[in-house]
Amino acid sequence: MMRRRPFPRAITAIALLLTIGAQVPAADDDGRQVVQKVIDGIPKVTLEANATLASEGGVVRQLELKRKPTKDGDASYLEVSAPQSLKNTRFLFIERGPQGSLQYIYTPSFGRSVRVGGDARKQSFLGSEFYVSDLIMPDLNAFTFTVTGEEEVGGRKCKLVESVPKNPADEPYSKVVLAIDPADAVIMRTQFFDPKGKLLKVWTIDKLEKVQGYWTPRLHSITNVQDNTSSKLEVNEVKYGGDVPDEVFTKPYLER
Repeated sequence: MMRRRPFPRAITAIALLLTIGAQVPAADDDGRQVVQKVIDGIPKVTLEANATLASEGGVVRQLELKRKPTKDGDASYLEVSAPQSLKNTRFLFIERGPQGSLQYIYTPSFGRSVRVGGDARKQSFLGSEFYVSDLIMPDLNAFTFTVTGEEEVGGRKCKLVESVPKNPADEPYSKVVLAIDPADAVIMRTQFFDPKGKLLKVWTIDKLEKVQGYWTPRLHSITNVQDNTSSKLEVNEVKYGGDVPDEVFTKPYLER
């Protein structure tokens, strides 16, 4: 189901996946504030969506997603509805603020849920160019953020924010560069660099629309420039503010 990719988390998460410049480098606090604004801008309402994840070779997966804010953070549930070989594969992501996060995966062949950790977070997500770790909210205290300039991306004037791990041994990415539109607090592009400092992959937002008043990325593209492979994620339907039961975000529901 998933092919291994030896790379860690990015400054992204499921909530950011679906919602939402000076030439002289600015202070680190300025870069962190820009990233914090993006995180703070995640809608504090429930979300339900379905999406199509397509990779080269014609492999297409249909996904269903539910998200709900919690007292300490938020919880996300994702289920694969097609193809048949991946149907009923499920993920549960629980963000707990300062207490950290928990991730679980359920596969029908295994018959029970397994907590995701260590190397499992460094694997690709359903065989695509997205990685499991890309869907996990980062600990901002583990990175140094610097505004390094400005660039127009997707027709928007963006600040370029460089994120560098404070402990490189824990984070095989040498750095991540985010192109953020500070006006609407949306990430338009993310560039990932390998441990040698070479560009590894580029994640862009190709279509951004307002849904129920919230800026919502509708089409994502991600390209591994070293392997020359790519994937696209298209969000087909999105609904904010619906009634999603708390039981959806539990292990019993994951294993039903």
